Amino acid sequence: MRTEGMIGDVVAAGKAASWRLCAAFDAYLHVGTPGTRNAVMMYHSLDGEEGNAAGRRFDPEALRAQLAWLDARYEFVDLPAVLDAGTTPRVALTFDDGYRDFRTHALPVLREFDAPATVFVIADRVGGLSDNGVPYLDADDVAALGDAERITVGNHTRTHAHLDRLDPDAVRDEVVGAKERLESRFGLDVTRFCYPYGDHSPTAVDVVRESHDYATAGDGLVGRRADPALLPRIDGAQPPSVVRWELTGAAERLRRAVRGEGLS
Repeated sequence: MRTEGMIGDVVAAGKAASWRLCAAFDAYLHVGTPGTRNAVMMYHSLDGEEGNAAGRRFDPEALRAQLAWLDARYEFVDLPAVLDAGTTPRVALTFDDGYRDFRTHALPVLREFDAPATVFVIADRVGGLSDNGVPYLDADDVAALGDAERITVGNHTRTHAHLDRLDPDAVRDEVVGAKERLESRFGLDVTRFCYPYGDHSPTAVDVVRESHDYATAGDGLVGRRADPALLPRIDGAQPPSVVRWELTGAAERLRRAVRGEGLS
């Protein structure tokens, strides 16, 4: 098992290095065009490496610098608004897992830019710790965020399970059970969902579609015919050059080519 984990780490590191190389090469050739499509940004912890790609540290200063760059080029909007066109490209901000540093580290930066955000909470881990000892939002934190202006609490399942590995009853418990628990415990109307690890199955998507209005999954930009139950995102914790390359749409075209779907 340890050998498999090490192999997985090597593969992930190699993928990240390759992606950085593609971004640098694209920038060197100036073939990337400025982002013109709406986007959803994804973040995790701002007090360490927890949840971030390839164990990359992403702190409040990095978030501040990224939001300043985005603010000059995009309109910050709430998640549902990325499905509509504006006079300038739109960007929505999302934070996964509900780490406690969202309230202490991210929220002050968001308020500097008057930027709305959605924080996806793991229902059964409120007040607990991650496997690496990073604290999640406690009950008082979630209640405060539920009352905060321009912050929306979303559902990230009960236990952060891989939904594509579960039977239909377990999927429904993870998705609907978490929604009901968050709503009853905090008096919220939970209409947004985030698939843990981005993993989903047709059954999971059906359950999410019937119980939530919006959900995030996968990589890429928001297209004109985007599915509200499968909104793609860009990982904001990647190196700045990679994030900006992703926002041009070049990375998405590369992914589609690799999958044999053709360029768009």
